[in-house]
Amino acid sequence: MHDDHSVPWQQDVRGTQVLPLINDDHPVLRVAAGPGTGKTFGLRKRVLRLLHPDGLGATPSRVLVCAFNRVIAADLRQEIEAELEPYGLESPIVTTVHGLAGRLATTPPRYLLPQETEAMIYDIRNAHPELDAHYDHKQARMMRALREHEAGIDDHTALGQAVRYWLTAHGAALVGDLPRRIEAQLRGGDFSEHRYDHIIIDEFQDLTETEAKLVLGLRADGSQVVALGDKKQSIYAFRGNEGYGLDALPQLVNTSIADSPMDECQRCPSEIVLLANDVMAIYHEPLRDVRGSGGQVHRIHFRTPEDEHRRLSEEIVRVFRARPDGKHLVLVTRRKWGYNIRNTIREIDNQIRAQTVFSEDVLETWPAREAFIFFSVVADPNDAATLRDWVSYKEPDAEGKMWKAPKRNTEAYANLRSERGVLNVTKALEVAGLRESDLVGGGRRNILRRLQRLKALLEELPTTEEPGSLVAHIFDPDRWIVESSAEPDLARDDIERLRQEAERMLQEQDENVELTLKSLAQKLRYRISIREPLGQEEEQPDIQIVTLWGAKGLTADFVYIVGLCDEALPGPYDRDSTGLTEEEHELEQLRLLYVSLTRAKQVLVISRPQTILRGQVAALGLKRTSEGSQYRQQLNQCRFFGDVPAAHLPTSIDGAQWSGIELDSTEHNLPHPTPELLLD
Repeated sequence: MHDDHSVPWQQDVRGTQVLPLINDDHPVLRVAAGPGTGKTFGLRKRVLRLLHPDGLGATPSRVLVCAFNRVIAADLRQEIEAELEPYGLESPIVTTVHGLAGRLATTPPRYLLPQETEAMIYDIRNAHPELDAHYDHKQARMMRALREHEAGIDDHTALGQAVRYWLTAHGAALVGDLPRRIEAQLRGGDFSEHRYDHIIIDEFQDLTETEAKLVLGLRADGSQVVALGDKKQSIYAFRGNEGYGLDALPQLVNTSIADSPMDECQRCPSEIVLLANDVMAIYHEPLRDVRGSGGQVHRIHFRTPEDEHRRLSEEIVRVFRARPDGKHLVLVTRRKWGYNIRNTIREIDNQIRAQTVFSEDVLETWPAREAFIFFSVVADPNDAATLRDWVSYKEPDAEGKMWKAPKRNTEAYANLRSERGVLNVTKALEVAGLRESDLVGGGRRNILRRLQRLKALLEELPTTEEPGSLVAHIFDPDRWIVESSAEPDLARDDIERLRQEAERMLQEQDENVELTLKSLAQKLRYRISIREPLGQEEEQPDIQIVTLWGAKGLTADFVYIVGLCDEALPGPYDRDSTGLTEEEHELEQLRLLYVSLTRAKQVLVISRPQTILRGQVAALGLKRTSEGSQYRQQLNQCRFFGDVPAAHLPTSIDGAQWSGIELDSTEHNLPHPTPELLLD
């Protein structure tokens, strides 16, 4: 039936590589699919064949499609529903792994945010000296061990037990706790009524081993599994997934596996395919060019980020005006640069809808973090983990920086906890009335001042319990941003994103289910903890601006990669925040670049500044070097381009001399918007 184009699931098929994904029935089908090879198209068509009465006629509730995150799952659900709608077919279950686990769990847990996990580890090190010694008294080693334990990579039993005790006392859970608990219950024989005849797992390489075991544990007898992925697009190694991916399938299933690779890139022209292959040559899995030439790759440089943002914004506006029906995507290496591009575009033409959609830490700035923690306190006055987080800081310095307290005030907190138990608002207000001499341990002054500030903020709350009014009051940027705040514009944007997301949740709530402030805080915290984008507008923007981390799943005719210097990618190595070795970090950044390059369907612009004020380096999270002058640091070419042949990467030219994109050559070369080219 592979060549029978009369059946609906064979319509619009281009080439032959996608046919096994659509048609083959194996116990386990493994599809290694590179970017732009049409796997999402094939996935939709496979679902149509499974459910169509002329296909397998499967029951929709017995078909599970599992995506990596909520945004991708929502897009995939919409695509599948559009595919099924002409035939009056009901949609299958389309969800994330966490959503799947939530269906099986009784109550949603209160997840720890990254900074709360950091404070927890300091507490554990202080409470368990022998455990601290086992990890050489190093925060980074214990954080890495926890990551390995949570992802199922390695067993750290003593640490796991200490973490469990702390979490129980504080009424919280790790992000990976729910999938791990459900997977353990599956192995124990629970949930036997929840089984699926057909399971399709997208972006398999982004799952941890525990998450993969959970999904695969829901197979019914005689079921079919399709696992799709690409190890070259694995960009979540900090979660413990890298090194497994599709290669782990033989160890996870006890049946034969059929392989059906997809390496024909039908999205990108040869100019971009060749560049992407060179960048990712170490993986020995090149894409095959089937579109041929006709694309453009531009490489440009500017003296300063400000010069880069102004000139690129002018070009983006010019190209959009000439090609308003095309898709325009800006990828930035730092969020602040994305905001700068957006604001400059709006200055040039305020009729153009330029939108920033970021999935990175919305709590990076102190004003945004303090606002969210306070919101969480108000939402649940008995949330011990939130109160622990509140007392983890100190007053910012004169420049609005250095607000993380040494060891997160763990000694004073431990003594306070031994006397009064974990904190709630009632206890916190009692402590706020004490003197510093009444407290014991390092960080006692910081804790007292933090609780006194909490008392003052609570007294300013409006006398209403209406969630919308409290959201508007708490997420008012002027309440948190002061003259001395570091990065005030970035902080303002982040607080606005929190407010927009909270207000959207309130608007979208079920008419029959009241969304309390506590449940609203839980939903926000969950999305932050798994790095889902916040504050996204419903209307499709003219120009979408995301960081490289948000590039997966997106495509555009015109793609601009902004700020691509070595100091930003791979950038600084921080084992504390990633839990990765330096080699693992660099490989992940290489894969991140590969994903970004392969978003372009026609034109790719790669840009970087050459210098930056030294005072901006730390604020942007760039790698600090001694190169440059006393006032300006030099920014270098991304190292991943160092081995690319000159024939596949144009010589970088001064942005001031750049003539821009050749629009005449793109007019007739833009790919037709066939379904196979819309998504990966």
